[in-house]
Amino acid sequence: MKINILDAGIRHLAGHHYDYGIKLVRELVSAGHDLHVYGASLMEDEVAAHFGALAPVSKHFTIWPHTLPEKYDFYAGSFVQHRVEPPVIARDLMKVRSADLWIFPTIWAQEIAACAIMGVDVPVVGCVYWDPGIEWKSDDARFLRSALLLAHSARVDITLTSVEPEMRNRFLPIMPDGNFVTVPQPVDGPPLPEAKNELKRIGFFGHQRAEKGTTVLQRLLPRLIQDGYSITYQDSFTKIDLPDLPGVERLGFVPDIAEAIAECDLVILPYDVDPYRARGSGIVVECLALGVPVTAPVGTLPGRTIAKHGVGPLFSIPRAQPVYNAIKVADRNFATFATNAHKTAVHFAARNGSARFANALVAAAKSRTRPFAA
Repeated sequence: MKINILDAGIRHLAGHHYDYGIKLVRELVSAGHDLHVYGASLMEDEVAAHFGALAPVSKHFTIWPHTLPEKYDFYAGSFVQHRVEPPVIARDLMKVRSADLWIFPTIWAQEIAACAIMGVDVPVVGCVYWDPGIEWKSDDARFLRSALLLAHSARVDITLTSVEPEMRNRFLPIMPDGNFVTVPQPVDGPPLPEAKNELKRIGFFGHQRAEKGTTVLQRLLPRLIQDGYSITYQDSFTKIDLPDLPGVERLGFVPDIAEAIAECDLVILPYDVDPYRARGSGIVVECLALGVPVTAPVGTLPGRTIAKHGVGPLFSIPRAQPVYNAIKVADRNFATFATNAHKTAVHFAARNGSARFANALVAAAKSRTRPFAA
């Protein structure tokens, strides 16, 4: 099958755009599909080389999907953004090659509207990872609903998917035709051969920035070092300035983050609550796939996932003292959390994985009932 992979967020090595994208492309090529990857026009050369080693790649999309609305207007930014961007994206989409299927590893409302504007005549599958505020009718949620209605009216054959089961229930109320599918997580573990037995090394992983709790670290890390823990701090992009402390191993971008996580006994996610109330975490599912205990704040999707499997304690707010307290709870009850994490990993591996993720996205387009079929 000829498949176009379309993701304007494929630009840097950091983040899920690269991580999920490269796994998807690798698996689809291995399955014998004919792929072409279209990423950001400002895609870094190293990123282009990684994708290019697997399939043809184009630096293509002129709109950066993470542009803040305030860049358009100080007052009506999001309204201007959703008016201006879809026609530009549509012009970019008109230049891609013909294919049997379009897959957006991450899809935005503006891209859905762009598909409607240009009248895409092949099946479209798009992945979503967070709720834009559907329950309280946020502007972003209304823009998404408007784009979906536009696509429905234009008879665009589109299916939304998510690796987070919770997202299906959140999105279904605004889906004009109910085409929303849950797909496996693209994480491959493998499960550790046995449960962890002692909390010695604590890890912080991912694209580090303020909403991921980097402000907590200045006070937290010296205390953990004083208590005798070793620390792994991995920052895939922003190079957060940390105090120079003995016992802290610093990592930049790593091709296989699972390997680094597996060396830790506990992973800390000091995320801000509001951005993660209905947003998943790739680090959490890496921990689940491996069998590594993990902790995150109450009231977040990562926290609910951790609590569901009993693989770590939760903390109230992402501040140094509550996070520290949670670490001590994890230490006192480490055998329980480690055993639960190991059991979870075995079951998790049987249902998830990069190959299952890729196959499910293709199957989502093949299996759905198309209301406008001739």
